[in-house]
Amino acid sequence: MTTDVAIWWLRTAIGDLAAADVLLGPSGVTTYRHPAYFAQQAAEKAIKATISLDGEPPVTHDLVRLIARRPEQARMPKIDFFALAAPHTAARYPELDDAPYTRAEAEQLVADAAAVVGAVRAYLDELGLLGGMDLSPI
Repeated sequence: MTTDVAIWWLRTAIGDLAAADVLLGPSGVTTYRHPAYFAQQAAEKAIKATISLDGEPPVTHDLVRLIARRPEQARMPKIDFFALAAPHTAARYPELDDAPYTRAEAEQLVADAAAVVGAVRAYLDELGLLGGMDLSPI
């Protein structure tokens, strides 16, 4: 893969994180499954940015599996990746009588995703790949 592909994955992750932030804002949503979902997506795409430097990322939403595939030098924050992975299913298929996330839970997931995106950004910067790159979200 190319550096451009890694940057594309990172920019897409930044966009998903921005969407989660907007949904948590004052004119956002009253259900918190949406920002939780975008948090999971941001983390997934950020991790795929690191994997894409060495080849095609696997087609999976499993954050734990993706972390195992990342380059060892791409350090990840100490967060609960199992909790961050859960919204991919829980947010898409909510229980009929149970809201899947509270505001506090969604805020924690978004903070955790921001830590992952930040770690990946730092890794790509350490490699000298971000100099002058447009990191506008897509």
